Amino acid sequence: LGRRGWRRGIARGSPRTPTHAMCGAANSTEDVHASPAPAQPNAADANENANAPTSPANNEPRDENAVELSAMLAALRELRGEMKSAIDSPLMPNRQQRVLELLRDRPALAHRCGVFPEVLPSLVEANPPVAIELVLCLARDHPAPSNNLPAFFESLVSMPTSLHSMEVVNRLVSDASELLPDDFIRAYVSGCVASCSPHADGASTPTSSPGGDGMLTGGGASGGLSPSVSSGSSSGGRMVRLVCMFLQLLVRKKRLLRGTDVAAEVTQFCVENMRTKEAAALYRLLGAAN
Repeated sequence: LGRRGWRRGIARGSPRTPTHAMCGAANSTEDVHASPAPAQPNAADANENANAPTSPANNEPRDENAVELSAMLAALRELRGEMKSAIDSPLMPNRQQRVLELLRDRPALAHRCGVFPEVLPSLVEANPPVAIELVLCLARDHPAPSNNLPAFFESLVSMPTSLHSMEVVNRLVSDASELLPDDFIRAYVSGCVASCSPHADGASTPTSSPGGDGMLTGGGASGGLSPSVSSGSSSGGRMVRLVCMFLQLLVRKKRLLRGTDVAAEVTQFCVENMRTKEAAALYRLLGAAN
């Protein structure tokens, strides 16, 4: 454009465009005023977005796991403290019930509650219901049977036969007979029979239960062990009655059958104590269970 053309353009209001912009527009096929197209995300950007911190809503599962772990550790600390007391002396009913609730709500804690086979007899004598629940948790799949389970059974066999030990085994047979090994049943029955011998060393005198679960009430459907005994009966006679009632439960549960060595031992025991009503009943029951 000449000077005159340039002046005419200014007079008409045409904007003065820089030379470099005009050249760029002349050589481009795109509108210079159009918005630039958004950049496409590449694979690296996608990976960065995937690894970016999640929003608070996505942290809920992680928070729930932390809460559950904290609750489990608190329950374990409480259970360990109560078990330490339960080994030493009988617990008050409310504390005993709390221990049972902890074991039933979180059975896996039984594996780490601080009770070992060597102290199980003390727990059995002081708090039979707690010992029952503990052994049941250890024997069942929570999350797997304890590796020390045979040692716990051996501890029950080795301890002196007493009302409380028979109470524990009675409940184990009633509630989870399939979990008890045959060797344990045979060894415990032999120990019970031997404890009734007049020449037995360290035979325990039956004592009354501290009223845990009311399992030892005589003649009930639950297979209780406590017969009514006159005050003039000797401690040996009371033990014979208790052992006979316990053995009757084993016969009904088909854990004591004729033709086995232990059944022959029990039959001889019944013959020796035939004057006792419970022994005579056991003899008849064992004969009919063929």
